[in-house]
Amino acid sequence: MPPEVFDVLARPAETNLLVVSYRDGPDEWLQNCRQHVGELPAEVGFVNVGEMTRSASASLSASGGPSRSPTPADALPLAATVEDPADLTAVGVRASEYLETWDCNGNRTVVVLDSVTGLLEAVSLDRAFEFLHLLAGRVESVDGRIYFLLHPEAHDDRSLSIVRELADAAVGLGDPR
Repeated sequence: MPPEVFDVLARPAETNLLVVSYRDGPDEWLQNCRQHVGELPAEVGFVNVGEMTRSASASLSASGGPSRSPTPADALPLAATVEDPADLTAVGVRASEYLETWDCNGNRTVVVLDSVTGLLEAVSLDRAFEFLHLLAGRVESVDGRIYFLLHPEAHDDRSLSIVRELADAAVGLGDPR
């Protein structure tokens, strides 16, 4: 994960972080977050797409994560799994569950889709665009920000152009690992 991604988490105590990942599991994300930010966001959710997810709750509690009173978000698991990477309805539902639960908690919400490259390996460009458009709209409805990660060298110009239509800006990052 490029360290630049974690710059958006500069105030972790005031942030909800939702990761929708076609690549890394929650343990890798939590470890990278701790390494680059120092602490975990106030609320963390993870939708692991395409493989079984180990429970990362032990990793979260062992991390010295934020101590706070129980919230409605505590009813959600840290990590949810959608086994079929082409089941975009299930991915969207899982993401929306986190967004809905966090909507009025006063924190800023950051969503990271890691990665569009993995998404495009599972579905057509048209389906991916429709899904990304709907997900971006859902994130915007809770006044959040969404970041789409992809490997540009893995895509043709048409695919990159269509994905860029959804973005306010495109930023080139260093080595993804």
